Amino acid sequence: MTTSADPKGAATRATGQAPGDAVARLVRRDAALRAVRAFFHDRGFVEADTPQLVPGPGLEPHIDPLAVAVRTDLLSTATSPRWLITSPELALKRVVAAGAPRVFQLVHVFRDGERTARHSPEFTMLEWYRGPGTLDEILDDTVQLVRAVAAVVGNASGVDLSAAVERVSCADAFARAGVDLSAALDETAAGDVDALPRRVRATGDLLPGALGFDDAFFHVMAAHVEPSIGRERLGVVEAWPASMAVLARLDERDPRYARRFEVYAHGRAGSLELCNAFDELTDAREQRARFDDDNATRARLGKPVLPLDADFLAALPKMPSPSAGNALGFDRLLMLLTGAERIDDVLALPWR
Repeated sequence: MTTSADPKGAATRATGQAPGDAVARLVRRDAALRAVRAFFHDRGFVEADTPQLVPGPGLEPHIDPLAVAVRTDLLSTATSPRWLITSPELALKRVVAAGAPRVFQLVHVFRDGERTARHSPEFTMLEWYRGPGTLDEILDDTVQLVRAVAAVVGNASGVDLSAAVERVSCADAFARAGVDLSAALDETAAGDVDALPRRVRATGDLLPGALGFDDAFFHVMAAHVEPSIGRERLGVVEAWPASMAVLARLDERDPRYARRFEVYAHGRAGSLELCNAFDELTDAREQRARFDDDNATRARLGKPVLPLDADFLAALPKMPSPSAGNALGFDRLLMLLTGAERIDDVLALPWR
């Protein structure tokens, strides 16, 4: 056994953190993981353990999965393409379709090209589904879960977690920024692809000329909506444009919008998007059309076209309707509650 005259210094150089800090971080993370599992088990949820290496990943154009070539025969050089999951969503919905009414999973997920103070290529996702279930039930789960985790790790944010959440639709949030989102959606549907960027520029915001609808939308979100919501209490932005439905159902009362919400809160790292919830689409034909559109967009962006998950599409019509679910960034939640400014500050070991 070797010894060091400066063991603490060596550990700090190896991990980027002092040993005492690392142990405290590990204990805090363990307490939060235990609280999450207790929360869901107490409410009758079953913890699923679905694969992380899959033949068909999520297809969202703005998310890039990591590809892996797998040899299934040690005597052969032939490989089969697989991908590390960007989310357990497709697999968990298959579990719900098979008859499990309440499921959750804590799992490491992987996304290429994502490395910032609040992003890591590998991070922990918490997802849960109610089938049958509603978005209101999922929102209540979310609020109660955040409170349950805060009860064991504390709350270093300025957000009053005991207060009722602030709920605002995308249309109302954009109206506060001086942008008529519904009118822009109508104009875009009529063929005016510059409708939203033009309306955003009319408020005085400077946008590059080449920006499309999505770029202009997320500019308003980042510049106006996210900085103002979730400061004193949890903020919920709901009713997103139909083009951003992903796997969510469209609102039957106003199909310009999808039935999904995101929760935001301000911590020391600034505004944090904590989660993304859907009223789940169970129409396999519509979902396949959306997947095809996603792949077409990927092709236009010069990204690989990805295989569709046939097992997921076959299971989708068997999901109870309505069903609802949520994907919550576990590390983001810890950042909020512990006052961390970087995702590395809440991981057992920082990403290297």
